[in-house]
Amino acid sequence: MEAAKISDLDSIVELVERVSNSNILPHFSEEGRLFFTSKVLPDIKTTFDDTRFQRFKLTEHNQLIGYGAMRDHDYITHLFIDDDYQGTGLGKRLLHHLLKQSPSGEVRLRASVNAVNFYQAQGFEATAPESEVNGIRFVPMRWTRS
Repeated sequence: MEAAKISDLDSIVELVERVSNSNILPHFSEEGRLFFTSKVLPDIKTTFDDTRFQRFKLTEHNQLIGYGAMRDHDYITHLFIDDDYQGTGLGKRLLHHLLKQSPSGEVRLRASVNAVNFYQAQGFEATAPESEVNGIRFVPMRWTRS
């Protein structure tokens, strides 16, 4: 695991797009798919603002297989693992690495509906019921340091 650099941007966008197409977008309405594609994917570039974000990547054989980003040390904005590596523990490893970076007693995120069970298994709890904004379904969650 290492810090992601701006030179990784194209590979990160490709990874996020691939994983989103197979695991996230099928859970959204047409409005949500269009909004996600037009706003959320291009938003990845904002995670390279070093004053607000910490970001990490996982690679294997020089191929990007995972990406995670956290804003302001207490809000996880991205956590993506290549489909071929899901279920191998890499997502858990990347998540715990992000959590270790936080000095905060609480870390929040908006979980895609397909990832709620993953986050619950890692100690996150829902803070509100499933919501939908602009056709994007998510569950607000938080992790509290013990």
